[in-house]
Amino acid sequence: MYGVEYTNEEINEAITSSNPWEIVPSRDLDGHGTFVAGVACGTYIEEKGFSGAAPLATICVVKCKEAKNTLKQYYQIDTDEPVYSETDIMTAVAYLGTKALELGMPFILCLSMGTSNGSHTNGGVLGNMLREIGDYRGVGIVTPCGNEANTSRHYRSEILAPGGETEVEIRVGSQNGFTLDLWSDAPQLVSVGIMSPSGEYSGRTVPRIGSKETVDFILEPTVVYIEYNLLAYESGDEYIQMRFQAPSEGIWKIRVFNETNGSAFFDMWLPIRNFLPQTTYFLRADPDITLCDPSNNPGIISTAYYNSSNDSISIDSSRGFTRNGNIKPDFAAPGVGVYGPLPRRGNVYPSTEEERNLTAMYDYKSGSSIAAAITAGAAALIMEWGNVRGNAPGMDTVTIQKYLIRGADSNGVTEPNRLWGNGRLNVFDVFERLRRN
Repeated sequence: MYGVEYTNEEINEAITSSNPWEIVPSRDLDGHGTFVAGVACGTYIEEKGFSGAAPLATICVVKCKEAKNTLKQYYQIDTDEPVYSETDIMTAVAYLGTKALELGMPFILCLSMGTSNGSHTNGGVLGNMLREIGDYRGVGIVTPCGNEANTSRHYRSEILAPGGETEVEIRVGSQNGFTLDLWSDAPQLVSVGIMSPSGEYSGRTVPRIGSKETVDFILEPTVVYIEYNLLAYESGDEYIQMRFQAPSEGIWKIRVFNETNGSAFFDMWLPIRNFLPQTTYFLRADPDITLCDPSNNPGIISTAYYNSSNDSISIDSSRGFTRNGNIKPDFAAPGVGVYGPLPRRGNVYPSTEEERNLTAMYDYKSGSSIAAAITAGAAALIMEWGNVRGNAPGMDTVTIQKYLIRGADSNGVTEPNRLWGNGRLNVFDVFERLRRN
């Protein structure tokens, strides 16, 4: 492990100090973690009309270090948004699980992160790790599905006949670069060729195990790196990664060829909205299958989000199902205009608890992570009832998932479906249905 651990005693001392940052110098600079933690299990503060979903829960927070510039450069990510590597996230999860064991407490993990890189089936290495941890008694894993439905960052092809081909058009704006992922179900096999906005064509590349090709366009300042992986991790499906460096503005065309004797189809994903300008998108995009990894893993709790004021799904809420057809999201939770806490600014800190409560800052935010925070609070309440109070001592992630699915409201729509999953989160009905049955 690495980093610095601040104990409960140190944090409480900092809270009551006139200069808390001398004791605990770590700060939340963008406010995302503070808001999510507060919504999940913030203390009830009557003066502000605020309470987290599970206000009596114990909080343990890991502030991840940001990814190295070399990793960001590899994936052509040029943004001020925070970027984290999968290995650091896994290290953070392992730390939290170990800490829960040391304290002898049940463990609800709210992981408000996601990516469009990956197979969109089981969440990759991180998704499988979360599923394994979530199988332990007393553990519940909650993830958001993402905010990608309305970004035009996913493309699904029509069925290609044997030897057939199709052309995918991408509008590319001004930027330093981006990555493009293509996934095709085994035993299908496809290959690609790339045409620039000026009409220069790379030619049809050859799909071979471990094949890596560099296309250096003559009439464009662009270099494209193409890497074939014919047997990808966890699924054995074909994965083609294309990395565009210094792409020219305009319409880029990806020609995809069916190399098999049977029918084939494929999916493509561009990076999530945080990592790519809005001016880059598929011209014929598909809003479905836009769930972010690791939420695609069936063994963890994954939530979409809706507007609780009018019971409508958010237009940005990522949609299911997974690429291999598993039912996700599990359900939808409120995630539009949710009230929650913000981090303090400046170096002046109130000296009494009353002053701290009165001067605390709150605001309304929306997004998939907010819905995950509410769901994590709900999972903590279910875990308290089952594990702590002894009503269902063998409770794990899938158990909580099924309790919440059984209590979900259908909202008058056919379920399960790609937008709502199995309906709206309703913790009260979980127990009401248990009582009736």
